[in-house]
Amino acid sequence: MLLEHTTIKEIAERANVSTATVSRILNGKHCHRSSTVETVRRAIEELRAEGPVLTGFETAAAESVGIMMFSYRDFLNTNYTATLVTAMVEALTAEDLSVQLLTLSSKRLSIGYIESMIRAHRLRGLLIPEFDILYAISEKLVKLPIPVIGIGNLAEPGLPNCVCADNTGAGRDAANYLWSMGHRRFGLLSMAYSDICQRQRITGFRDTIQELGGNPGQVWSRQYRSQDDSVSGAVSELANMKNPPTAILSTNSQITLKLQSGLVQAGFRIPDDISLLSFEENGELEFQPVPISVLRQPTRSLGEVAVRMLINCIRDIPVNRQEVLNCSLIARESVRNLAGAAELG
Repeated sequence: MLLEHTTIKEIAERANVSTATVSRILNGKHCHRSSTVETVRRAIEELRAEGPVLTGFETAAAESVGIMMFSYRDFLNTNYTATLVTAMVEALTAEDLSVQLLTLSSKRLSIGYIESMIRAHRLRGLLIPEFDILYAISEKLVKLPIPVIGIGNLAEPGLPNCVCADNTGAGRDAANYLWSMGHRRFGLLSMAYSDICQRQRITGFRDTIQELGGNPGQVWSRQYRSQDDSVSGAVSELANMKNPPTAILSTNSQITLKLQSGLVQAGFRIPDDISLLSFEENGELEFQPVPISVLRQPTRSLGEVAVRMLINCIRDIPVNRQEVLNCSLIARESVRNLAGAAELG
C-alpha cells in the first residue's frame, strides 16, 4: 500500500532497521530473528499511539510493481542493469511496494503475455528498462490499464512517459572536452548502432567534431555486438597504424577495460601515447592503474526518478512526459592535455 501518514521509512527509523526489513516483516516473510520482529512491532505501536498508522501485521498487503526486462545471457550482471535495478527496488521498497521481476524472451514478446503477467501479479504499474526492444508493441502498451514508464531512450514512439539520460549531449561533451585538450585524431569504440543510446552518443560526438572544424569521416571506429567480444583486433590495428588516434572514446565501460589492458600489453602508454575517455555506470573505471576519465551516467537517478514518476501516475498526480537527466564529465588521469603541451613547447 502507499502509506499516507506513518510510512515504512518512519517505522524503520524508529526501529533502527532498514525499510526492506520492515517491508518483509509486514508482508509476513519469516526471515528475521524474533527480536527484530518484536522491535518492529514495538515501533509500530509507539507510532500508532502518536497518530494514525496505516499498516499492521494482520492486514498489510503490499501492492506490486513489475520491472519488465528482455532476458539475455548474464543480463543482470552488467554494471548498468545491476545499478539501475538496485535503485528501483530500493525506491519501491521504501514506498512499501513489492517488486516482481518479469523477464521476456523473443517467444514471449507479445502484449497478451504481458497482460497475463499483470493479471497474475495484480500489478499497479510497469517499469521497463531498455525499452527499445519493445518498440514493436509500444502502441499496445499505452492501452494497458496500468501506468507504464520506459527507461533509457529519448525516442520512444507511442509511450507517454519515460526517463532517460541525455546521451546526445554526453557525446557532445566528450567531443568538446577532447578537442579542448588539443586532440584532433580520434577513435570510437561502441556497441552496435542498433542500440538507440549508443547511436545518440556517437551522433552527438561526430556532429560536434564537425562543428568544431574536424572531419568526422576520419574518425577511426569499431563496433561490438556484445561486451564479451574481444578487442584484440582493434588493438593490433592501432599498433600497426602510422598515425593512430591520440584519443579514443569508448561508449561501454567493459570494452574500455579490455582496451586499456590490450593497449598496455601492446606497449602503448596511457595517456602519453593514447588518451582514453569512456562512459561509466558506477565508478568501475576509477580504480585502474591509470584512472580513466569518464562521462558518468546518472544510472541510480534514472531508477529513482522512474519510480517517483510511476508512483505519481498511480496516485493520479500529473507528471512530465519525459524526464531527461544529464551525464557528468569526470576528468581523471587518462586524457593527455596536448594543448597545454603545445603551449609549453
